Amino acid sequence: MDNEDTFLDTQFATYRNELLPNVTPIGPDAVRTTVRRRRRVAVTVGAAVALAIIVGPAVGYGALNGTPAPPQPGTSTEPTHGSSPSPSPSVAPSESASATAPDGRISRADLLAARLTLPPWWGDAPCRSDGQLAGAKPAQEGNWLESVDYTDVDRDGTEEAVAMIGCKFNNTVVQTQVAVFERNNAGGIVILGQVLTSRPLGWIFGVDAQPDGSIRIEVGDREPTDEQAASVVRQWRTYNWTGAKFQQTDGPTSFPPKSTLADLRVTATDIVYAALADDGSRHGTTTVTIHNTGPATAEYVWLSLELGENVRYEGNGWSSCIAASTNPGASPPNLSCLLGPMRADETRTLVLGVASPGALLTQVSARAAVVRLDKQRDPVTDARPSDNEAHFNQR
Repeated sequence: MDNEDTFLDTQFATYRNELLPNVTPIGPDAVRTTVRRRRRVAVTVGAAVALAIIVGPAVGYGALNGTPAPPQPGTSTEPTHGSSPSPSPSVAPSESASATAPDGRISRADLLAARLTLPPWWGDAPCRSDGQLAGAKPAQEGNWLESVDYTDVDRDGTEEAVAMIGCKFNNTVVQTQVAVFERNNAGGIVILGQVLTSRPLGWIFGVDAQPDGSIRIEVGDREPTDEQAASVVRQWRTYNWTGAKFQQTDGPTSFPPKSTLADLRVTATDIVYAALADDGSRHGTTTVTIHNTGPATAEYVWLSLELGENVRYEGNGWSSCIAASTNPGASPPNLSCLLGPMRADETRTLVLGVASPGALLTQVSARAAVVRLDKQRDPVTDARPSDNEAHFNQR
């Protein structure tokens, strides 16, 4: 498994564990629910693999932002006042960094010419951690230097370079971070520390280094897309060097509660397979209904059907999917469908054909699950996760 798949597994697992809590029914169904709960970890891994296959290796980032792993409704991803706001651990000064840096400002040209080692990107995103930076956002993939400012963050008499660095992957998904660089005794450029990453925070608009050594960063609760630029919440937050890491010292520590959630709901009918065909296979259908109760539009909806081993998708019903895939190697195996935008109060009904290779099914209980994705195809918090999945039977 490559780094991109590992990243997806981690992010989607976090998303599922936080936002799709188990609901234990009363009565005979409790036994089945207990079994499902024990399969939950395996289910998460399979879902991440499926999502990677149909929407690209960056999705969960794009999933699984991305939402970004999104928090539960009403829970802030931002740090409490006085703690480091980045989910990635702050980068300790390099062993080669001197206690008193020699004179010599690190220019933009110096940063672009150097082969840099970067602080970690959030969530193991598939971004390079070393190498040279481009001077502008690349057309497809790579790291670039967005801006550079200067201040003496560690009070050693020499101004450090406060750099805003971007990473573009999967041609569209972007992550940025603010990091501080200084020179070591040999004159080389080394990391002093990481200040902030854009994920899962939302967005970084710019950096303003202050004469007193503090760093002001303008952040937003999400990417300012053309459709939603006016509604992005923007804030200035201030960070200072403690001697070991950067921590927030002024400004808001969280965004106002978001009122842009969607509530996706899914149901699915039982699958009754027909008699064996001449080739020994059996065929059936399930009617899946997805409803967005709003109030927000779901930019993308990802549907997963878990029907057991060797079941594949077939028929015209899957033509409504932007992309569809049979994922036999996932755990558990699943069928995936990526759907386009669903407005508030919109309902989609899909009659999906499936085929089993023989008379025996590997499992009788089946599951359908939906996840909202944003424009970058990152998972987004749902207003009521408990109805994002439905259980049905097949026979």
